[in-house]
Amino acid sequence: MHSIYRHLTCLCSVVCALFFAGCTTGASRLSNLTPFEPVPGKYTHTWDKKTHPFTGAAVIDADGDGRYEIFVGGGEGQEDFLFSYQGGGLQNLISKTGLSSQAATYGVRAIDMDSDGDTDLVVARDDGVYLYLNRGAHSMAFQKKKVPVSLPERAVPFDVAVGDIDRDGDADLYISTFVAFSSFKSATFNDPDHAKTNRLLANNGDLTFTDITDISGTQGKNNTFCAAFVDLNTDGWQDLVVAQNTGEIEIFRNLKGGTFQEVPTRSGYGFWMGLGVGDIDNDGDQDLFFPNVGTSIPEFLTRGDILESQRHTHDWLLMRNDGNFSFSDVTNEWIPQGEGFAWGGVFEDVNLDGYLDLFVAQNYIKWPPHKVIRLAGRAYIQNPKSAIPRYEPAPQLGLSNPYFGQSSIVVDLNQDGRQDFIWLNMDGPIRAFLNRSRERFITIVLPDDLKTLGARVYLETDKGRSYTRQVISGQGYMTDQTPDLTFGLGPHTQALKLVVIFPDGTSKTLHNPPVNTRLTLP
Repeated sequence: MHSIYRHLTCLCSVVCALFFAGCTTGASRLSNLTPFEPVPGKYTHTWDKKTHPFTGAAVIDADGDGRYEIFVGGGEGQEDFLFSYQGGGLQNLISKTGLSSQAATYGVRAIDMDSDGDTDLVVARDDGVYLYLNRGAHSMAFQKKKVPVSLPERAVPFDVAVGDIDRDGDADLYISTFVAFSSFKSATFNDPDHAKTNRLLANNGDLTFTDITDISGTQGKNNTFCAAFVDLNTDGWQDLVVAQNTGEIEIFRNLKGGTFQEVPTRSGYGFWMGLGVGDIDNDGDQDLFFPNVGTSIPEFLTRGDILESQRHTHDWLLMRNDGNFSFSDVTNEWIPQGEGFAWGGVFEDVNLDGYLDLFVAQNYIKWPPHKVIRLAGRAYIQNPKSAIPRYEPAPQLGLSNPYFGQSSIVVDLNQDGRQDFIWLNMDGPIRAFLNRSRERFITIVLPDDLKTLGARVYLETDKGRSYTRQVISGQGYMTDQTPDLTFGLGPHTQALKLVVIFPDGTSKTLHNPPVNTRLTLP
């Protein structure tokens, strides 16, 4: 089966029933949540129907002034965007930056690639992978450099994960590869010609790269939506997590020396369309969230060529990290059942109570029922008062998104230390919101560089230790979040110390950090 649409007419009633099952979860028991404030701005991503419909985004301090801009990719034939929060709204500053392209733009990462103290961009486009080197001197100008990479035939780069896999001080690249739009067949699990392998590029130290995919063992087994480097066992070495289309989730343990070992996930064969990373249970390691088709599409329409021996699943997946590369599926315990089609998921403590919340983009632009009735996107607040830890829908935050959502973006737009919120939409508007929470917090400002990448940060208060945040490049779907890390204090009355542990084992400790402020790491 190459299309999931051909039975649409006869299945309309079934689809609608399943759709509404995915929309109606129990009402939240949470109270006293402060609604977000919408930000004016009428910028829209467009899809030309000849390339993949996705966009990408990254938070970047483009001119080094301490305020963040947001780079957002345009569709084929459309300029990219570079947004800044000015005068109470979003302003587009892309002109004369050298960042834009007429090619469809997908995944984006922001990091100092050349170690010169300013932040660069790595961009995956329909026509290749590009470095944009920041010229510095507060110019907001970039120099374009294409990354030579040999992709499989009829393939495009979807995303680029950045990490220092060998701890040699330079940035290596993992390119998530997908079959070209003109050759794409839905629900194809076992066609080796349709599957496109990924590429791992080791930095030679001068921003040239050597393809070490084969010797590293990280090529992947199917088309990949996105991937991220994450230190999963807190040994200071970055492991690799890969979210695949029509495959199983892949986790690769970093064995050092440029080689990796695959760790079985037993996730089942799904449509893993994003990646969330966060310490949801405050135990010091990073847990993983993967969106999936959910209830929006009947399962028999997506079975395609799957084998009887392969477990087919539409369910979202929340994997609790139990240490030493052991994971438990806690989805049914933590997340309401019956949720619909989803893309990128992002963890962030937006109500500043000391517990990570979860935000999931929804709707499928090529699924006809979603053109008529759309899911609202999911804003979940972790409820610490529940008998067991659980995410509950929080519509009172005012973050519903009746568009073709792709991912959320977390960034402090107005420099008040609270993390604000942006919905990134396919063929739709970019929607921004200011966080007006009145709870107390501490935000630490970290440089977007390789020394910091992979660092672990935690806060100790008079009531105990907080969850542990890790600095990663990429969370959500084709998106790179703010490099700042915000810790909500919730009921805690005193912050005792903030600890940063770098991948090389060195650490910095800030004693008695002031509350309700942005702290720059000295």
